[in-house]
Amino acid sequence: MKLGPDGTPQLYASDLQRFSACKHITHLDLRKARGEDLEVTPDSEDLKLLSQLGNEHEQNYLNSLKRAGKTIISIQQGPDAVQKTVAALHRGVDVIYQGALQGHNWHGYVDFLERVEKPSDLGSYSYEVVDTKLKRTPDPKHILQLVVYSDLLGNIQGLQPEYGHLQLGGGDRSTHRLDEYADYVRQLRKRLTQFVENPEDTVPRRCPECDLCRWRDRCNTQWENEDSLYMVAGIRGQQVMRLENAGITTMEALANLKKHEKVAKMAPETLGNLHTQARLQIGRRNGSGPTSQLRRHVKGKGFDLLPKPDPGDLFYDIEGNPHYREDGEEGLEYLHGIWYRNQFKALWAHNHSEEHQRLRELFEFFQRQIEQFPNAHIYHYAPYEMTALRRLTIKYSFGEEILDGWQREKRFVDLYAVVRGGIFASEENYSLKSLEVFYMGSRTGSVTTASGSIIAYNNWRLKRDAADPTAADDLKELEHYNQVDCESTEKLRNWLLYLRPGLIQSEPAELGEAQTKRSLEKAQAIEEFKEKIINSSIPPRLKKALINLGLFHYREKKPQAWAVFDASKKSFEDLIEDTDCLAGLRVRKLYPANRSIEGKYSFPPQFTKLSADKDACIAAYDGVIKTVTIQDLDAKKREVTLRIGSKAAEYLTDKLDLLPSFAIRTDVIEGAIHRLTEHICSGNTPPAARDLLDRNTPNLSDPSVLSKENLPSVTRMQRAVNAMQSTVLMVQGPPGTGKTYVSARAILSLVRQGYRVAVSSNSHEAIRNVLTGCVDASVEHPPRPTIVHKISSRTRMATNPPYPVTTSNDSPSLSNASIVGGTAWLFCRPEMANQFDYLFIDEAGQVSLANLFGMSLSAKNIVMIGDPCQLPQVIQASHPEPASLSCLEWMLGASRLVEPEKGIFLEETWRMHPKLCKYISEQFYEGRLHANPDTVHQAVLTPSLPEAGAYHVPVTHQEPRMQHCEEEGQAINSVIGRLLNGSWRDRHRVTNPIKPKDIIVVAPFNAQVNMLRELLPDAVRVGTVDKFQGQEAAVALVSMTSTSADDTPRGMGFLLSRNRINVALSRGKALSLVFASPRLLASNCKSANQIRLVNALCALDTLNLKL
Repeated sequence: MKLGPDGTPQLYASDLQRFSACKHITHLDLRKARGEDLEVTPDSEDLKLLSQLGNEHEQNYLNSLKRAGKTIISIQQGPDAVQKTVAALHRGVDVIYQGALQGHNWHGYVDFLERVEKPSDLGSYSYEVVDTKLKRTPDPKHILQLVVYSDLLGNIQGLQPEYGHLQLGGGDRSTHRLDEYADYVRQLRKRLTQFVENPEDTVPRRCPECDLCRWRDRCNTQWENEDSLYMVAGIRGQQVMRLENAGITTMEALANLKKHEKVAKMAPETLGNLHTQARLQIGRRNGSGPTSQLRRHVKGKGFDLLPKPDPGDLFYDIEGNPHYREDGEEGLEYLHGIWYRNQFKALWAHNHSEEHQRLRELFEFFQRQIEQFPNAHIYHYAPYEMTALRRLTIKYSFGEEILDGWQREKRFVDLYAVVRGGIFASEENYSLKSLEVFYMGSRTGSVTTASGSIIAYNNWRLKRDAADPTAADDLKELEHYNQVDCESTEKLRNWLLYLRPGLIQSEPAELGEAQTKRSLEKAQAIEEFKEKIINSSIPPRLKKALINLGLFHYREKKPQAWAVFDASKKSFEDLIEDTDCLAGLRVRKLYPANRSIEGKYSFPPQFTKLSADKDACIAAYDGVIKTVTIQDLDAKKREVTLRIGSKAAEYLTDKLDLLPSFAIRTDVIEGAIHRLTEHICSGNTPPAARDLLDRNTPNLSDPSVLSKENLPSVTRMQRAVNAMQSTVLMVQGPPGTGKTYVSARAILSLVRQGYRVAVSSNSHEAIRNVLTGCVDASVEHPPRPTIVHKISSRTRMATNPPYPVTTSNDSPSLSNASIVGGTAWLFCRPEMANQFDYLFIDEAGQVSLANLFGMSLSAKNIVMIGDPCQLPQVIQASHPEPASLSCLEWMLGASRLVEPEKGIFLEETWRMHPKLCKYISEQFYEGRLHANPDTVHQAVLTPSLPEAGAYHVPVTHQEPRMQHCEEEGQAINSVIGRLLNGSWRDRHRVTNPIKPKDIIVVAPFNAQVNMLRELLPDAVRVGTVDKFQGQEAAVALVSMTSTSADDTPRGMGFLLSRNRINVALSRGKALSLVFASPRLLASNCKSANQIRLVNALCALDTLNLKL
């Protein structure tokens, strides 16, 4: 930020980013710009390195443009830079480098302006912004820059650029449709301008920007001087706010808290732990020296995670360089260090090939040590080592099962978990370096911190490349730093053993041979599967795809297993903040239930994703993890009922925590994938599977049928499926376009010709919907075909289906029926191979490519029906493409919409009024969706409310809300009261009074749904968005519930999912209202995608109602 000649602040995109993250930064920036002598923190060596690497990346891209023969004009910074840039724009050169743009008080220097052949005021061409960025994925600040620069550019050339581009560090170009971000950025610009014109006092709040902020030293000094709660080790921002709301504003006040004092919305145990931490730190500050105190013992936590020492124990530490880049891949784990039996082993890797080789050597070394010392453990501090090993095993498709086996055996011991669960320490944080004051002296050497090691390693690479003879000394210094970390880990372990009270917990019974044998056998099976593919004659691209599809389910289970293992080690404070868990259960009563035992428990205030009729895990006292079933969970009463087999009754103890559940078995699906892979490797690829893997245009006897958009949807669909010749067809159905109606009639037309049709999806409800559609279609066009639906014994459907169901995989009806419904677990069974002529996949945007790949053995033709712009596929793991994608996403490629030659896009909605459709179409369908002309007659006829459209209704929250918001509930109830006094005119021009059944209310969280159900008329449909896909009403009311993105317990990606917003608002026929706090639309976005999420709300017109 700078001041112009008239004293007006000149604003840049970087100012916008800082303002979005923290208003206090802007407050201080403005004071500095206006002449106050405020000292800033100099850039760290790490930031200087990043700046240097960024400049090199920019220069490399410029050189590539020169080599490509582009005409380039470079603009030198200076008072006439803007005029020179405008002149260069009018000349129409290919590229303008370092162009200067200006508009009102906004300024910007753009890395590159690249010409595109799109007419503008400049002529037959225009320009788009290209910024070079060192990172491999876009940051929110990069998007802010693109939109700001593009707005300034648009004012000059008379055309708003449609796209902005980022030339990323991995060599890829990331292209962004600016309309998907612009409303958020423009509102943010408006707020910043208002803030600068009317400055307000701010106070420093700890946030993710703090570590890199130029005001960090100033804020830290202020917190120290004020004795801020932020000085309490491990305290969270929300805890600070709750303490401050209770009048506890300093660390000393927290330390002096009376024993029985309470704080609203804070568990007593959490408050007690924060009080103890503050008391120890105050004592340290007052000169008492380093002090530790044992925490209250909780079975399975803290010291219970510390095994008996063994001569074969290993102490392990990794050094990594996140800035390393090679062939588009980012990051390098350049040193694995192991301290054992007073000797040090260093495994160095200076490129990705060596990184792979060192991983193999590391695992071989670990395995030899475990074989020699069966009770040995591998100690490390904090989660980085495990996270890195998990990432490396997936990256190189090596050792995944071996690593999982070691985790099941509890070979890895994270001493950070022991410390956090076992003791309080008087230090300002719980880093390894901070704890060394208790068991070893100060460190020596030129490298003493993790960030310092990154700088030192980069300097070594520069010296090595320059043949500097001192380079070897730098490497020795880095190795010494890592060795000291490893030695420190052993000393910490020994100190903890000294502190540990009572007897040492015995090891789990299966430590050693049994687990290791199973892990090695599974690892061997994976290697054999991969070898078969690698040794085949199929193309390399296909080999990679088959390996990743074959490992999809194996990898998909890992995060769930890891989440269970990781959660079992967490402290109470961490568990109670983890919405995948339920912490602090206390037994009310235990009683027999058939051949099981049920236990009713109470729990302290917290939010959880766990729900009734689902499984969860408990970490038992002996280290064993057991699965329980949640029979009932009442969040309002804070009661939960659990069930476990009577033989395991001892595990329902007086006190326990619920952890996430393990994944369900997928052996049947994996078997089908492996069988199909063998066919492909032997040269016998089924045609439909080939078209699926190659993303081929569908093989139709009459390809022209796809382009006949003037045909009615039913006719076009029927002709298309009948023209299929052992191939794959996509059908994309946006909201209200009647995809189930169209699909059912296409299925019926096939059955009438003697074809057998399979219907599948991820959920039995979706399958039921299609099968019921077939029944309804047969009423119009009899006779009714034979239909059967295979469900599981635990399946619960909303309504009874109008056709037969079976729970047996051996039912004769599965072989005889014309239409068979079931999930992948049915159609991947060996006996289902080649049993059907057509396989219809409903909600294909949610079905994984791997599942469809396995199911494809069952049918000659595959029809995918769905919409990737509605509810998406839910996966847990990080997978390489194509395994990471749903089947529909895979076939669509880079596009989100079906192209005419690839399938059918149902472009007409019969549901939404043109005003509402316009918002949905522009935000989610690139303007391709339009409303049926008759929908213009639809209207809500109620005073003070619009007849049609999509609007944001601002609701002020009295305090930060997370999963439950009374203010929005009252606002929605008020609007429903008005609606029920009004009328509704449908597309046939028939007007009737609005009734409760004409209203749908959507909320993101069950807690809000429950509150709304109590508050609203009984006949009003209320639920989460996934309950309403396929439903509609005259009016849709959406409660966003959370005050801001920081207040949502399930993350912005869930709350503001574009897919969910699309589904929620498109339930309305005429009017959709979004009730949300204005703070939610002003959320600080931490990724480019989060800006896209918030932008969908920012694009709504505002409707201010007196509620």
